[in-house]
Amino acid sequence: MVNVAKICNVIHGLMPVLLMVVVQMASAGVNVLSKLAANDGMILSILVAYRFVFSTAFIVPLALLVERSGFFLFFLVMNTN
Repeated sequence: MVNVAKICNVIHGLMPVLLMVVVQMASAGVNVLSKLAANDGMILSILVAYRFVFSTAFIVPLALLVERSGFFLFFLVMNTN
């Protein structure tokens, strides 16, 4: 019989590597799409602005979920002063 705890420990140990692979694949995808847009005639400053807007739209909700208690605590402290 396979020990489930041992399998979970192996997966937990591989998690940083798997996340690095996912981040590298996402970065490669963004670079390919940027190159295609630039070759199609998009102005590079507009392309950079779009990249900043989309990255902000992705990161802000993620940061709010991860740092939920700190975020609400910040506004609670700001409102008490």
